[in-house]
Amino acid sequence: MAKNNLNTSTTTGLDSNRKVEIIGIIVMSIAILLGLSIISYNPEDYQYAKSISFLDLFNPDASSRLVQNWLGPVGAYLSHYLVHSLFGYTSIILALITGYHGWHTFRRRDFKELSWLTVLSIWGMVLLSTFIGWLNTNADFPADSIWSGSAGIAISQVLQNITGIGSIFILSVLMIVTLLMFVDRDLQKTIDSVKIWMDNLRDKMEDWRAERQLRKEQKAQEREERIAAKKAAKEEEKAQQQAKKEESSSENEEKELQKKEIAEPQDEKEPVKPAPSIDELVEKSEEEERKQREKDKEEVNTLDTRQRASLEKEEVVDEEEDDLEVSVYVGKGEEEADEKDLDKQNREKAKEVPVIKYKFPKVDLLDPPPNEGNEVDLEEIKENKRIILDKLKRHKIEIVGINAIVGPTVTLYELEPAPDVKISKIESYSNDLKMATASKGLRMLSPIPGKSAVGIEVPNSTRETVYIKQVINTKKFVETDFVLPVAFGKTIENEVFMIDLTKMPHLLIAGATGSGKSVGINTIITCLLYKCHPDNLKFVMIDPKKIELSLYRNIQNHFLAMLPDADEPIVTDTTKAQETLESLCKEMDDRYDLLKMAMVRDIKSYNEKYATGELDEELGHRHLPYIVVIIDELADLMMTAGKQIEEPIARLAQLARAIGIHLVVATQRPSVNVITGTIKANFPARIAYQVASKVDSRTILDQGGADQLIGMGDMLFNNGTGLVRIQNAFVSTEEVDEINSFIGQQAGYKEPFHLPIIKEDVADIPDPLDDIDEYFEAAAKLVILHQQGSVSLLQRKLKIGYNRAGRIIDQLFNAGIVGPYQGSTARDVLIQDEEELQELLDNLDEYD
Repeated sequence: MAKNNLNTSTTTGLDSNRKVEIIGIIVMSIAILLGLSIISYNPEDYQYAKSISFLDLFNPDASSRLVQNWLGPVGAYLSHYLVHSLFGYTSIILALITGYHGWHTFRRRDFKELSWLTVLSIWGMVLLSTFIGWLNTNADFPADSIWSGSAGIAISQVLQNITGIGSIFILSVLMIVTLLMFVDRDLQKTIDSVKIWMDNLRDKMEDWRAERQLRKEQKAQEREERIAAKKAAKEEEKAQQQAKKEESSSENEEKELQKKEIAEPQDEKEPVKPAPSIDELVEKSEEEERKQREKDKEEVNTLDTRQRASLEKEEVVDEEEDDLEVSVYVGKGEEEADEKDLDKQNREKAKEVPVIKYKFPKVDLLDPPPNEGNEVDLEEIKENKRIILDKLKRHKIEIVGINAIVGPTVTLYELEPAPDVKISKIESYSNDLKMATASKGLRMLSPIPGKSAVGIEVPNSTRETVYIKQVINTKKFVETDFVLPVAFGKTIENEVFMIDLTKMPHLLIAGATGSGKSVGINTIITCLLYKCHPDNLKFVMIDPKKIELSLYRNIQNHFLAMLPDADEPIVTDTTKAQETLESLCKEMDDRYDLLKMAMVRDIKSYNEKYATGELDEELGHRHLPYIVVIIDELADLMMTAGKQIEEPIARLAQLARAIGIHLVVATQRPSVNVITGTIKANFPARIAYQVASKVDSRTILDQGGADQLIGMGDMLFNNGTGLVRIQNAFVSTEEVDEINSFIGQQAGYKEPFHLPIIKEDVADIPDPLDDIDEYFEAAAKLVILHQQGSVSLLQRKLKIGYNRAGRIIDQLFNAGIVGPYQGSTARDVLIQDEEELQELLDNLDEYD
């Protein structure tokens, strides 16, 4: 009977354990298929799946082939429901938890262990979908809503409507708590586990350090033992050598006496030294270079950070000294200031002027220079010296000394010719040297001012960019006592070149397009903003190009001066420019009256006297800030206004120094009709960037040289004492924008500094109803016919004199027929036809 039951169980059904395992495999398979359908979700699949009929499933060419989901139409429906309608791609957690249930079923494990994990997983899926939905709604990240699904977006919007911006904080906290609960349901236990892990890590680090220290001590002990053994061996070797020397001392003395007796008759006549060759000159130059670098090292411990100091690492072979002095010199530059020195100094200056609470811009706003590049090729310098000496030697020009001074842009080779060599002969071979060195622009100084040498400036193949932070963050700039300090850049000696604008007193700038002129203007303004308080400095900016100085409109309530009725702080219109310059002339006259009343000679003394309370405000006395007038393009103003612009500029340049008004005028066309003789006579300080021809160079500098510059901030400065070649510091548009934003965000004055208004004097213009000229009506018809109101037209057509024609024009103006005076251009005609004119004349007759 038992045997029959056993056969029945094996033939009629499966074992219960096998059934459970099969169910587990089926559940895991369903989870895998579910995951594949979610992963391969395509938004277009649902539309194709809806259009499929039952018969299409058996048709090989049916539209069901358009469904891209890996599970076909069934997968399209499942993924649309889970991904689109519910929780997006986070629904993959359902597939994972289903597969985990299948694995538990297959392994015949207790499902009590899965209850907590299942609930937490579903909660995490909903929470993650809501979090992604909040980001998608408010930050448009991710761009596609399928990551969160419609349900996640809906839940996040409801939560945001209830708690506002706090919803993201709530979601973030819940996410962190959920992650901790995944790790361990006991939060305190999790924290303790982290502490234990940190303690173990700290113990391992201490053990590693102790082991490393032990290895170091062992190595040090072994090194000391080796050194002691070497010392003992050397002492033994020295003792043996000393014994040998004592034995052979008598023999050496006899040999030396014999050599002296042989050498005495030969020393009676000294041999004549041959002339040094090119190789000897170059080698001797390298020797002197090494000595110069060692001397610089002893004098200065902290040098400028420029990479050209890497020349100190080059090894130079020692040669025997002779009487020829030849060297190569690399400028050591300015000592860099502490990063906080300028900021500390500016904070103290801001406290001294309590009118407004103002913070000076910080040095951190400027971009730091790169730490690599900008290195000098020592072989290039050697080769250039060799080429120059060889070329001049071929033309029978003897050079007895050469000194190369390496700058950021060019290298100056100082040549010391023999006494019988004419300088003009060296100068005549400048083009030959330019061709031999294959340089872009070679400039010759014959001679160098203040030196008995001829200079040849050869551009470096690798140029160094001088950044504005390298100039401003130096002790020379920080500790200067200049009133209006401007640090343009670095000279050939790598020293910061700085001037005081009050000593210039005006500056004329010229250069071709793209040569660095606008960057130079930004450098001037940036230096002044870093050193001057808004109470002591105002800018008047005239920019006909309308875009170069537009960034400075943010500081109008701090540093800009303008007319009270002006619409824009930056003057861009020619008419407004003329009015602004005339207003500055009125301001100049008013300031001279104040200085006369105060019995002082300059603005500095006046402000000191006003600060001590010696001047009465009821009499009109006030604090006088310095005014710097920036004109970015003079050529455009001269073309449109001509003499009307030239006259106030010349007047300001002649008289405005003592009362603190200084001009910075720039142009890209240095021709004689733009930079006239009147303007040049009153601008002793001039800057020339690269220009197109020698004529332009002579126009701006009164001598050549600017046509040999190589652009990108390479410039020549002339203040009447000789030319100085400078590499202009580079200030980027981003740096200017950051500085202006930093200043503009502060609370400034209630309004910009207002210039005085010019009142037009019309008292001498005759009344149109009193003593009307007999040619008045004929002149009116002529003006309307030609649509041009000019005195010369009336002179030609009516054959009258200039004075009478001028009076008729004034009468036409007061009658409303022509417009106001416009300088060299004709007046506008306000009447369009004779009918309108006749009506106006009839009204005049009735009034009369």
